[in-house]
Amino acid sequence: MSAILEIARTTIFPFQEWMEPQIIVMAKEMHAESASHSDMLLDENKVISQLRLSVTNPDVYVRFAVRGEEVLGGFFGMISPVFFSRERAARDMAWFVRKSRRGSLAAVMLLADFEAWAMAKGVHKFFLGQSTGVAVETTKLLYEKLGYTVVGVNTVKVG
Repeated sequence: MSAILEIARTTIFPFQEWMEPQIIVMAKEMHAESASHSDMLLDENKVISQLRLSVTNPDVYVRFAVRGEEVLGGFFGMISPVFFSRERAARDMAWFVRKSRRGSLAAVMLLADFEAWAMAKGVHKFFLGQSTGVAVETTKLLYEKLGYTVVGVNTVKVG
C-alpha cells in the first residue's frame, strides 16, 4: 500500500468507548512482550481509567490510529513541568502499535499528532522513551529519523 493511501485510510481518533475491547487486546499484547513489565499484574480497569483521563485533563493526550473499525495502535502522553523549571515538556507514557501493523505509518502518524497537540499548547520540548525492551535498536533508529536525539538509557531492577 502506498504511503499516501495508507495515510488516507488511517485516522487519528481520541479515546472512545467502542475501542475498549481492542485496546484491552493491545494492552495484553504490549504487556506480554515487555521485558520490563510482563512480570507485573495487568489491571485492565486501570488501563481504561488512565485513558479516560484525556476526557477531563487537558494535559493528557490519548489518541488511537484507526483504519476502518480496527485500532492499529495508540499513544498516551502528557504535558508536565520539568522538575527543575516552570517550563513544560511533553512525554510519552505508552506508545504502541500492534505487531501485525508495525512497519505501517500508524506510529509516525500518532507521534506527529502528539507533537502538534503539544505545540498548540505552547510546548516545544519532547521526551520519548523505550522501556519495554522490544526492538530497541529499531526504535532508536525511528526516533533519530524523526529528529530525536538519544540522550540516555532505561534500566529496570527487581528487588
